[in-house]
Formats: sequence, structure tokens, C-alpha cells
Amino acid sequence: MMCGNLLGNPALCFSSVAVAAPRLTCRAWQRAGAEASPAWSWNRAPRSSRSAGGGGGAAAAGLRLSGGDRGVVEKRKVGCASAAMVETGVDVKWEELESLLGGKKFGPQPRVAHATERIFGPGNDASKLVVYRDNSAWCPYCERLWLLLEEKQLNYTVEKINMWCYGQKPEWYTRMVPSGLLPAVVLDGKLLTESLDIMLLLESKFSDKNPMLPRPGSPQWSSLDGLLQLERRLFGAWLSRLKGKSGAFDSTMDTVNAALNKFGGPYFLGPEFSLIDAVYAPFLERIAASMPYWPGLVVRGNDRWPAVNRWYDAMDSRPAYQAIKSDDFYIVHNLEPQIGACRSEPQGAAWRAHIDGTQGSWQLPLKPEVTAWGADDGTGDGGAREEAAQCFIKNHEAVVGFALRGVKDDDGTGRNAEAVDLGFRYVAKALLLGTDRVPLPATFPRKDAVAGAAQFLMNKVGVPRDLTYPAARQLRAHLLWLLQHCQGASR
Repeated sequence: MMCGNLLGNPALCFSSVAVAAPRLTCRAWQRAGAEASPAWSWNRAPRSSRSAGGGGGAAAAGLRLSGGDRGVVEKRKVGCASAAMVETGVDVKWEELESLLGGKKFGPQPRVAHATERIFGPGNDASKLVVYRDNSAWCPYCERLWLLLEEKQLNYTVEKINMWCYGQKPEWYTRMVPSGLLPAVVLDGKLLTESLDIMLLLESKFSDKNPMLPRPGSPQWSSLDGLLQLERRLFGAWLSRLKGKSGAFDSTMDTVNAALNKFGGPYFLGPEFSLIDAVYAPFLERIAASMPYWPGLVVRGNDRWPAVNRWYDAMDSRPAYQAIKSDDFYIVHNLEPQIGACRSEPQGAAWRAHIDGTQGSWQLPLKPEVTAWGADDGTGDGGAREEAAQCFIKNHEAVVGFALRGVKDDDGTGRNAEAVDLGFRYVAKALLLGTDRVPLPATFPRKDAVAGAAQFLMNKVGVPRDLTYPAARQLRAHLLWLLQHCQGASR
């Protein structure tokens, strides 16, 4: 359902009714590239989108709001001396919380997932290469193109397009790409679609810029077609296994492991990263997260596939990949809306509980963990807590407005918004000072509304779209701290 215009993107209108994601067949998902996940981000800056021919535009998604834009998101005044604040005696304001950050920036700089332009140095004009990708930083086909661009360090401009499952795409985009599918690029005024075709063309045109393919005639060159075919076989075997069919997943992984050994690894063509690694990365990433979660089969860390383990470790050492990969929770909760229900087998129960935080893995203090994403010590001491707090504080009006979607039976008085705003100020302060220094009140105003908003937001934090994984982990845990208090607090 479309509603009032929020920076031109109906998918980001907080008062809209969520549109159910269509279930695609596996073939459609394989061909088109899955588009999933809630299309919001509290970090994106507004930007005018452009069509290839300079025609009609629509604003790209953005929640870094200012001035009149904020009124579209949440017309009720929050973050000031509200009744909720007076009732609890809390006098901390968002501006005071921001001062605790000391003017510093936390998290990766620049934030690749939020960029609207990437400039690596002299060379091609960024305006000559325009990349259209999903605004949730999740689509696997967008990701592999994105990774190649970052590794080749080509200058490019980014246009973020909402997904079909969250409303109509901009008319100018469907005029340009009638199918509406992503990714697409415009290079020197020419439209290109299909991720692999785009990647091969970019490598051909910019072969002198961090080459990503081997020398023609070499053994590695001769292996390219077979490796690309194997990637499609792996994709199909993975989907079949998620659906509960025994299929050929294990044996296909054996073949992938052998392929990684052929040229000595750790990458598919030997010691250097290549276009082939970019092609495989999104699905091996999703395999590592989803196989433990549903069938209970651990892939990353499995002694049966040591070459695959070395590949994961090598990929994690690459800053470009670290900046764009998703975490386990974000991956698994964005698969089923696209491919339909996956089979939850008993062997995966412990993994599901861990990834979903239902048996203590999201409780403070967080424990060190190793997941398919990688390792995190759980302390947040490296700036993860400050990163989460900074994003929260800087975009608090948009975040509160979005989180109110999780509140049932809003009475329209604005008091739910005031209470949620208060609760989120507690969260931000606890992220900066520690929960031991931020006692929550025994009597909490509108506790059911605050609990609903906290739970809704906790389950919508996206990696890398909103935060790095360590920061997202901290934010989820602190929201759970607020949620559990509200569930036990008096009104």
C-alpha cells in the first residue's frame, strides 16, 4: 500500500501498511536475484535518483531527516520535556546524549553501505558508472557486483531502489528496466543488466584496474566456465537441502572444496582474489548462516571442507568484504519471504535459539561467540557500543517513528511516542555508560507500547545496512534489556 510521500519512497513511509513479500519460485529467485528485508535504514542520507536518460527522478531512501522531512515521519513531538519524562524524573535529552560522544565518529568510515558515491582516486568519472542496487544491502546478486566494484576500486555512483515486496518501484526505474530487477548499471550512458554479465563487462573495460581474471590461455582461465557452472549447482543443491530434500548438497560442497584446492587456495584461482570469488561470496555467505539454522549442518568450521574454511578466513581478511557482508540473523530472516518455508530440523534447534537470541545469546553481558559471520568478543569495547548509540542518537526521531509500527492499539494521543522515546533514551545512555549506571524505573509509562517498539526494532536491525555486526549485537542486547524490564515493570 502506498501512502504519503516520505522523501519519494513509499517503502519508507512509517505510517504505511506493510506489504507482504511475494513468494518466488526457486527458479525466479535464482534468475532475478532475491530482494528481501525491511526497506528502511536510519543512516541513509536523502539523495535524488536519476534515470539513465536524465528523465523523471525519485528520491532515494533516507532516514537522516531534517527540518520538514521529520514531520512526515512522526508528527507528534518527541525527545523533549514530555509527560513521560516528568513522570519518571529523567532529565537526559538527546542533545545531552550526543554530547557524551565528544564529537567523535564511530564505526567504519566511510560507511560503504550508506554511500551514494565511491571515489577511490583519479580514473573513471564516478558519474559515468551508475550502479542501481537494493536499498537493504541484502540482495546476493547486487552484493557480488558490489564486491567486485569495491575490490577493483572503480569510481561509481550508487542509486538505491526499493524492492517489489515493499511497494512499487519508481516509475522512472521501471521505464528504464521494465522488469524492475536489480542490479543494473549505466556505463557511459548504456544500460546493463544481469549481475554476471555486468561483472564480466566491467572487468573487460577496466582490465588494467586491479585485474580480477587470469591470463587467457592459463590453467586458471580454462577453469572459469566450470567454476561458474559449479556455483549454480551449489546454489540449487543448497536450496534443495533447505527444503528438506537430501539432494546433493554435501557432495557438491566436496566438489567446491576440491576446486579450492586445485590452484592451492585460499581463493578459487589461487592466492589472489578474483571475480570468481566475488561470484561465490554471497551464496557461500548465506550457506554458512542458513545450513546450521535449518538442517543443523555446520559448514564453516566443518573439518570435512578445510579448503572452504580457508576461503572463509581469507575473505574475512578483506576490508571490502567485511564492509558489506551480512550477519546470520539478517540472512536467515530474509530468506523465507523469498524462497518459501525452509524445513527446521531438530539438529538445528540449538543454532536457531542462538541466532534468534531466545536462549540467552542476546542477554547482557554478551558472551564471546563464533558464528558464520566470524568472531565477536561481545564486550563492545572497540567502539561497537558507541557506534550503536551514535546511530540511535543521530536519527532518534526516525527510529522512534519506525519502531512505533510494533505498538498495537495506538490511542492517537502521542503518549506512546513519548514513552518509546523515553525508553530509547535509556537504551542510548546505557550503551554509552553501561546498564549498571542507568537504572530503569520500577514504574514505566506505557510499558506495553515500549516493549512492543523495542521488540520490533530489535528484530529489524540490519547488517551491514544499519550497523556493523558487533554494534548491531550491542543494540539488540540493550533493546532486549529494555524489553525485559518493561515486561516485568509496573505500569
